[in-house]
Amino acid sequence: MLKKIKEKLLDNYINNYHTSRFQIHNQQYSIAKKVAIIDHYIWWFNNKRKFSIYKSSEGKHIYFWAELITVEGEKYWTCGFHTDSNTNMLEIIMSYKKFLQKIKKKLALPIIGLINKKNIFMKKLNQDIGFQRINVNDPKNFKIIKNYYKIKNTNNYIFFKL
Repeated sequence: MLKKIKEKLLDNYINNYHTSRFQIHNQQYSIAKKVAIIDHYIWWFNNKRKFSIYKSSEGKHIYFWAELITVEGEKYWTCGFHTDSNTNMLEIIMSYKKFLQKIKKKLALPIIGLINKKNIFMKKLNQDIGFQRINVNDPKNFKIIKNYYKIKNTNNYIFFKL
């Protein structure tokens, strides 16, 4: 059973977030590189992301984030997540779907993002949820994601939109 952590308690998870974020299973497909804890604290209190943390039945955590971005006068959501090690796959899938529904309900805007091509689980999950692949022939959406994530070598990533 998944339990959502109350928003007023999220700052209590700042160290857990940092520790799990930079575990090997999360880093292998990530854009972000490990940062010092003090830099993480600065980032945590200055970023524009909205966080949701779910606690699984096994006491593991799934850390979601969403950010509202505006590019060329149009608004989009971008989001992502990471997990503690050995988190239950079914609970990841259930909480991811719940999280996406929550942000779409908050503001019904397109969700854009990217996935490392080697991350087969995320490719399949996003495809099953209904995300559509964006390619270089869709210059507007491709440019938005590429610029937001500061991606230079686009060959390693799949760009998507819901």
